[in-house]
Amino acid sequence: TAFASLLCLVKSKETVNFIAREDTIIDALLKVSLQFYSPSHVRALTILAHLTRYPQNCHLLVFKYLSFLPVLQEVASDSPDAEGRRYALCALQNLSVDTSCRAPVAHTANMVKCLTNRLKHYESKGELIAAIATLQNLADEPANLIQFTTVKNCVASIIEVARSDDNGEKESDLASYLAKNTLATLSHWFRRIATSGSERIVNGSGDR
Repeated sequence: TAFASLLCLVKSKETVNFIAREDTIIDALLKVSLQFYSPSHVRALTILAHLTRYPQNCHLLVFKYLSFLPVLQEVASDSPDAEGRRYALCALQNLSVDTSCRAPVAHTANMVKCLTNRLKHYESKGELIAAIATLQNLADEPANLIQFTTVKNCVASIIEVARSDDNGEKESDLASYLAKNTLATLSHWFRRIATSGSERIVNGSGDR
């Protein structure tokens, strides 16, 4: 089938970048990804997730295809298929590794809210780990701080995951580790902001 052929091609370094540049293919995959009850729903997302595994594709996919991030967000939020959600979250995790993509990912409507919800509502540890890993990457961009503070229960949910290593499960330990890293990074940026503000006040520039 077409999906089987594409899946083979996106696993090859020689062809994956070519496919990422093909508007017709990407647009078709995005449209099929939103067909939640189609048997091709998960197949399309599998291919999209594989495309994001290659660093040279991430910037291209985010900035060339304006619907790419909104589609992944919608699938991660609303797809009734756990595997479909997991692939969407894995794609977001891969994209958020690219520093140039972190702000666009975080500022996509309802993205941080969606990731926060997945910390509480997931069917597999794969969903949880991909969601918290994405938040960890997004937290490393100071321009995204406002997104973490305006989403209800975002920080509280991260704290809850950070405390989940008590049950001794390997997957829970990993999720907890990622959550703790996220909290440490957020704390670092908040401290930097507070220090900068204090210095401005001491130097007199805070009176302007």
